[in-house]
Amino acid sequence: MRRLQGCLATMLRRLRADRTATAVTELALAAPVLILLYCGAYTISDVAACNRKVTRVARTLTDVTSRYPAVTTADLTNILNNSALVLAPYATAKGSMRISEIQVTGASTGKVIWSQAKNGTALTVGTAVALPTNLAPTEMLPTTSPVKAGAYFLMGEVSYAYTPLFGATIMKAPKLYTKVYMLPRLSDSVPLG
Repeated sequence: MRRLQGCLATMLRRLRADRTATAVTELALAAPVLILLYCGAYTISDVAACNRKVTRVARTLTDVTSRYPAVTTADLTNILNNSALVLAPYATAKGSMRISEIQVTGASTGKVIWSQAKNGTALTVGTAVALPTNLAPTEMLPTTSPVKAGAYFLMGEVSYAYTPLFGATIMKAPKLYTKVYMLPRLSDSVPLG
């Protein structure tokens, strides 16, 4: 222990005796750069973590709804409220969620059968919706001979207004958004009753 105290005392004496201040100057030049790098890396990793949460909420919202043979408005309200909990520790008030049932009307189009939202607006029933290319194979498209209606998809959407902890005045806050499509699991569609 005495040897360690002696080494520390010697180092402190040398530091006090050194009048060139090289180490202090280097620290003064490097510290702001290092602090900016740390804050930037933290912000980027926090945005990525929040984006993963947004994707998980969209998947949870759509997956839970797909497990119902039919839903009511109260069921959808519960699903939306409980799915919002997946966003923790991020503020749920900054996120908006929407779940909709879409019926395929063409290779890349569909129409809204029902829609409900939390902290946002629901889609209007009957509105045309663009579907991703190759989402619905030909077996899911409507036909006229024999008459067959198009398949149904559940579409979960989540958007989140992310606010960075550092640099909110420097960089524009990104708007995170995820859209997920799933087929109903227990029936051809999930009617709203």
